[in-house]
Amino acid sequence: MRARSLTTAVYIRVLLLLISLGTAAGGVAYFMARADVERASDHSLILSANMLYALMQEELAAAPAASFPATLLSSEDKLAFRTGARSRMFAVFVHGTCIVHSEDAPSPDIIPQTPGFHYFDHGLWRAYGLEIPQHGLRIVVAERRADIDQTITSFLRQITLPLNILVVASAILLWVMLRSGLAEMRRLSLQLDRRSFHDLEPLDPQVWSRELSGLVGKLNTLLERVRTGIQHEQMFTDAAAHQLRTPLAALRLHAELLTRDAAIASNRIQPLLDCVTQASALIDRMLLLARLDTTAPAMTEFDIAALIATVLSSHALLAVQSGVAFSFEIHAMCRIVSDQALLEIALAALVENSITHAACGGAIDIHVHDLRKGALCMVCIDIADRGPGIPKSCRSRVFDRFYQLREGYGGGHGLGLSIAARAIEILDGTIELGDRIDGPGLVASILLPQPCSLA
Repeated sequence: MRARSLTTAVYIRVLLLLISLGTAAGGVAYFMARADVERASDHSLILSANMLYALMQEELAAAPAASFPATLLSSEDKLAFRTGARSRMFAVFVHGTCIVHSEDAPSPDIIPQTPGFHYFDHGLWRAYGLEIPQHGLRIVVAERRADIDQTITSFLRQITLPLNILVVASAILLWVMLRSGLAEMRRLSLQLDRRSFHDLEPLDPQVWSRELSGLVGKLNTLLERVRTGIQHEQMFTDAAAHQLRTPLAALRLHAELLTRDAAIASNRIQPLLDCVTQASALIDRMLLLARLDTTAPAMTEFDIAALIATVLSSHALLAVQSGVAFSFEIHAMCRIVSDQALLEIALAALVENSITHAACGGAIDIHVHDLRKGALCMVCIDIADRGPGIPKSCRSRVFDRFYQLREGYGGGHGLGLSIAARAIEILDGTIELGDRIDGPGLVASILLPQPCSLA
C-alpha cells in the first residue's frame, strides 16, 4: 500500500477549510448584497413616487379640488418617469379611483392602494404607496421582483470570475507554500534514506529548524540505542565464540590423543572428531555472519580474475577430494570497484556450496561477463555446478539462515548461502539462482553494480 503524502493530506485539509470558509463567506455576501439591493430598490421606489408627485404639482394647483383630470401627468412626464425608471410601473388613485397609470402596469384592480411597502400579484411586484391626504391622492410605484433578482444575478456574475481566479491562485499559492514549508522534512527524509545500514552517526540538531529539532533529537536517541544494541550483540557473539572455541579445542586435542591408543577403536573416536569439526565450523560461520551485520564496505579497485583465482586455489584440495574440477572464463572488465574482502567471502561460500553439491567427476564453471540493466552497468559472476539443483519453490528461502532443503542436506548447517547473500547485499548487489541450460545443475549469479566508466 502506497504511503500517504503529508503535503497532500495537509493541503487537502486546508483547501477544504478554505472552500468551506469561502462558501460561507459567499453565502453571507449573497444575502448581504441582496439586502443592500432591496434597500436600494426601496429607496428608489420612494424617490420615484415623490418624483411623480413633483411632476403633478402644476396640474394639482390648477385643477379644482373636487376632481382631477386624467392629464395629471403629461406624456412628457410619463416619458421622464420611464427614462428614470424603465423597470417600474406607477398608478395614481384619486379617492380610490385610478385616473392614470403607466402602460406596463397590471390591472388597477389588483394594485393595492395602502401606503408603505407591500407585495402584490402573487409576489411578482414590490410596491410603495405614497399617500397625499390633502388631495386625496395615492401614488403607487412598483418594481418587478424579477428585476431585483436580475440585478443581484448580474452582480454575482461580475464578481464570479475574479473570485474563481482568486480561488485558483490561492490554491496554487497554498500548494507552493506547503511544499516550501515541508521541504525541510523531505530533506531530512532524503538524508536518512541515503544512509547505509552501518551509518548510525547522530544527526546535527543545529542545522534543523526548531520544529524538527525535537524529532531529530528522538532520532539521535534511537540511533544511539541501535548502535549500543549492535555493539552489545557483537561483544556477546565474540565472547560466546571465544568461550566455545576453548573447550572445543581441548576436546579435539583429547580425541586426537585417544586415536593414538591402539587399544581404543578409532572408528568410535572419528565421529567425535567430526562433530567437533562441524561445531567449530558452525561457530566460525555464525561469528562471520555476526561480523557481516556490522561491516561497512571499503570500496577499492582490484583485479577480479586474481581474486577468483585466489578463491579457487584455496578450495583446490576440497575440490580434488570431491572429484570436482574448475573451469574459469572471463569476458568482462578485469578490474572492478567493490569491497575485495566481502566479495571473497561471498565467492568462497558459493564455491564451497557448489563443491558440496556437485556430482563426483563433474565440473564447476565460473564465468565473468558484463551486463547492462537499463542505464546501470553491472558485472555478473556465474558459478554453475552439475549437482541436483534447487527447486524453484525453495529458492526464495535458501538464503534464510539455517534453512536446509532436507535436514543434514550436504552435511552443512544452512549458513553458506546466507553468508554469501549478506556479503553481496552490503555491496548493493544481488544473487540470482537459475538452472543450467546444458543439463542438470544450479547457476548462482552474483550481480554487482559498477561505474560505467570502467565498462
